[in-house]
Amino acid sequence: MVKNLYVVWIKIDETLPWIELKGEYQTRIDARKVAKSILNTARIKIAKTRTKAKPMKVAATVNR
Repeated sequence: MVKNLYVVWIKIDETLPWIELKGEYQTRIDARKVAKSILNTARIKIAKTRTKAKPMKVAATVNR
């Protein structure tokens, strides 16, 4: 008999693809519990960026 296994996929934003988390679970309830615990312990980092960026210098050019 073939067993159904469940995996957890998350999507953070519309611009990012779906991400499959490690692990396979025998029931949908177990998969949901693990997904909630992972999202509750997720670490988020907000990085500081410059509001005005300096233009980059050209490193190489291509001639046709």
